[in-house]
Amino acid sequence: MGGHPVLDEPLLLAHVAAGDEEALHQLYRAYCPRLRRYLWHQLDGDLSRVEEALQDIFLAIWRTAGGYRGDARVSTWVYQIAHYVALGARRRLARHPDHLPLETLEDGEASEGEWNLADTVADNAVGEDAVLDRLALDDALGRLSAKHREVLTLIFQYGFSLHEVARILDVPAGTVKSRVSYARKALLRALSTVPAEELRHDA
Repeated sequence: MGGHPVLDEPLLLAHVAAGDEEALHQLYRAYCPRLRRYLWHQLDGDLSRVEEALQDIFLAIWRTAGGYRGDARVSTWVYQIAHYVALGARRRLARHPDHLPLETLEDGEASEGEWNLADTVADNAVGEDAVLDRLALDDALGRLSAKHREVLTLIFQYGFSLHEVARILDVPAGTVKSRVSYARKALLRALSTVPAEELRHDA
């Protein structure tokens, strides 16, 4: 049987704490694609800020790996760092609102962060309707506030439990539950206002 070997992430992190750069590279390869998608949605598709935040996350991992105590999954610890980095980036963006994203869906091209739609079409041979459904979902997600978009992606895309998300966001579990409830209703409302037919006319 083939497949990728399962990484011992706590051991890798211990090696990072000891100054092992190759261990950091392994964590980077394991987390980079997921973190890039997460940051894409948190930073409104601003590729330059996504890449800057990605580097800040791994710099923080390098500097603070020794503080990991094993009381949560490594992924939870990593995304907690990512959350605070993204939060800081959004606050800086709010102070400089004239900074525009490098690429948006309105450009008519599927960019790297938008769920790798071009690869999905090529690799899985999905039909046009499926792609339009995903574009509609991305558009609807983009209409949510950052905090509501974040809880949905962390739970439903990345598979974190409610309590893990509470730890990542440093809020009570009840707050996460409330945000999920509100976000799901808001997402359904947004989807109901983004008919796929409209996207066809923009193609």
